[in-house]
Amino acid sequence: MNPTGSERSPAHRAPMLAAVLVTAGVDIAVFRVLYGRPESLAFAHGTGFLAAAATGSLLLAAARSGIAFRLRDLPSVLVIALLVLFLRGGVLASLAQLGFTVPTAQFVSALLAAALFCLAFPYSLHSRRMRTPAELRWRHYVVGIVVYSILLRLAWLGVPELIFEEAYYWNYARHPDIGYLDHPLMVAWTIKPFIALMGDNEFAVRIGALLFWFVTAWCSYRLTREAFGKTAAEGAVLLIAILPVYFSFGWFISPDAPLTAFWAMAVYCSWRIVIRDDGKAWLGLGAAVGLGLSSKYTIALLGAAIVLYVLADRRSRKWLSRPQPYAAAVIALLLASPVVLWNMQNDWASLAFQTEGRLAAKSVFSLPRFIGNVLVFLTPTGVLAVIAVVLERERLLSGLEQGDRQAGDTLRRTCRLLTWLALFPLAVFATLSLFKTSKLNWTGPVWLALIPLLALLITRRPEAGEGRLLEWSRRAWPNTAILCLLVYGAFFHHLGPGLPGVAYPQNLHLIGWRDFGRELDDIVARLERETGKEILVVGMDRNRIASGLAFYRTRRPASPDQPASRDPAFSTASEHLFGAVGLMYELWFPAARQEGRTMLLVAANAARLDSDAVRGRVRELGDIHALSVVKNGRLAGRYHYRLVSGYHDEPGRQDRAAPVRAE
Repeated sequence: MNPTGSERSPAHRAPMLAAVLVTAGVDIAVFRVLYGRPESLAFAHGTGFLAAAATGSLLLAAARSGIAFRLRDLPSVLVIALLVLFLRGGVLASLAQLGFTVPTAQFVSALLAAALFCLAFPYSLHSRRMRTPAELRWRHYVVGIVVYSILLRLAWLGVPELIFEEAYYWNYARHPDIGYLDHPLMVAWTIKPFIALMGDNEFAVRIGALLFWFVTAWCSYRLTREAFGKTAAEGAVLLIAILPVYFSFGWFISPDAPLTAFWAMAVYCSWRIVIRDDGKAWLGLGAAVGLGLSSKYTIALLGAAIVLYVLADRRSRKWLSRPQPYAAAVIALLLASPVVLWNMQNDWASLAFQTEGRLAAKSVFSLPRFIGNVLVFLTPTGVLAVIAVVLERERLLSGLEQGDRQAGDTLRRTCRLLTWLALFPLAVFATLSLFKTSKLNWTGPVWLALIPLLALLITRRPEAGEGRLLEWSRRAWPNTAILCLLVYGAFFHHLGPGLPGVAYPQNLHLIGWRDFGRELDDIVARLERETGKEILVVGMDRNRIASGLAFYRTRRPASPDQPASRDPAFSTASEHLFGAVGLMYELWFPAARQEGRTMLLVAANAARLDSDAVRGRVRELGDIHALSVVKNGRLAGRYHYRLVSGYHDEPGRQDRAAPVRAE
């Protein structure tokens, strides 16, 4: 939208300012009327803004002759309102979490939301009715989607509680090392500086994931721009911003966040080597693979794909007689050396866990699950687009050669390289799914090699004779992008203030654990005063409950008459103490060193606290108690706890423990 000089005048700005103030006023007034108890937050917040958005739409349509609101515009206006609502929800929840009162947080978020809606509403109507150049409309669309995607994640970064795995990786960072049993060091080293700077909170744990997303987006942009031009490069960033796989990897912290960034870097460097004969890119490739190995071992599949391509491609084999590939291998080995050293010091435990341990697991045919995981990560539109670019490569590239035979050859080589770098690891994972359980994140970084081709599909001009699959895939992306953002916003809202009329899932990850962790730590402090003993809290599963308790028990503030408990990261263990698997907890809390300890066992299932494994390893058993998990006044789960004493790591060493009261 390009406003004229008269539209910039104070006379034309006044209606806009009035609309913003009235819209915000309606929002604030409705919220104050409806908000009372914590469980009413979601309803008051949503109803207030939607009422305000309706008011603002009518005011703007009435005040500005250039806007003629029609019934067919209603879906677009509703989409804008929902997008603003979900972003505003993150701002409100973040401010409340920072210590602002809910009314104050709602006041600030209402003003911001009103301004954003009153700017987006007229632009949405004008952009479809003015003869704006297609290239400019595309650029506005990309910028809007990408910026919104970033702001949405930023607003919600610290609001939802951690998922179990994030809490486990936070505990990695609290036990700094050069390696860990089930993952390399990068995720821990990413979290460590941020929690040291900002404290133990969700924002500090997750911010590294968002920063790695920018690396992924930049590498994808550079590769696509050099291969297919600026417009396609903008499409690549759009895809990185909205596809579920990369949106999620850029929001929650996991080894996949750094892995994806270094994978994107490796794909870019590989293209520079093969297509541009760039010898310096070998150094970047070595660094990317080495850092990737320090993130997650699966980048070895990409390394294997690159080596096989160089061996098979006649033009690329010349590199085998030059020093650059071998220098790259040395760089990769040096950067991955901490992981190698840790494995050497621990009997190659991590490599054995990821190879022999995975292969020795129970055989399961999970190809349907593998396909379902791909559909979730790419969306159905993305899956069809991948099929289209693989099957219709020649049609996709037609028109780009412009009569230049050499350019056409370069384009085809680019297409072959990128397709191979994606399909080789994909084929390995698909094969594994035939006899092992498929994991959701397996194929996450694999699709990065196809992002430039998907971006080209989205941005190329349609041509006569274009296949239906190519045409449909191209035309479906704008609506798919908007739908993805709406789903993400609704998902965040559900995990935060909640959705009106929708219950929280029970015992799902760590929803509601901010209060639950404090309550449990109060119980620990009380029992320590009563027994005069230090209590080791034990989460009765592999690593999830222990990790959640270690993180959220840190959130109980100290008071003058009740000092804070010992650091929960170093006083919370897992079920490995009772004969189960505990991953890194087995190294952090060796069972032999817990002899005679008094413990508070916590489980989702009360029966787990009364098993033979428990009775055979303790001398005294207390009563089993229940503790509810509540968030915003609504039930989010229920756990059980039991005090035991006289722990020993020799089941059956004595008669079964007798129950005693532990009041």
